[in-house]
Amino acid sequence: MDVVEKDFLDALRRLKEGTPTHKALKAAQMKGVLKINASNVAMEAARSRTLISMENCRYPRVREMIKQAKSGKHAVPTTHTQLIERLRANLADLKVQRDQYQAEATAHFLARVKAEKTAAQEKAATARIKKELLEIKKVAHFVSAK
Repeated sequence: MDVVEKDFLDALRRLKEGTPTHKALKAAQMKGVLKINASNVAMEAARSRTLISMENCRYPRVREMIKQAKSGKHAVPTTHTQLIERLRANLADLKVQRDQYQAEATAHFLARVKAEKTAAQEKAATARIKKELLEIKKVAHFVSAK
């Protein structure tokens, strides 16, 4: 989970608990008109609403949780439409995770290749220096023998 998603989830939790930190949302809570929706969650999280409000948004899991909180449902979906929406949100979340894991694996692979290349260069430099030291010892031994 990245920082932005954590901000959204924390904001959603605060709204569910009725303890918003944003000034306008506190006022709405005092009046008893605070609603849980994408705009209010984004406002509470101090993030862009478009990250969670559109159909193919960046954080589908958060969007689905907002929908559930908005409708007051925390249990298993009761209709096929709800089930399909939840499965689509889960699929989108899994695709995002897969892409993140692929990026991490690629970065790890490239770092390993770079480390192996550096190690080979260092090994070659060490061998070259050892060879030069042997040459210097031979010359020093030859000079001292005379």
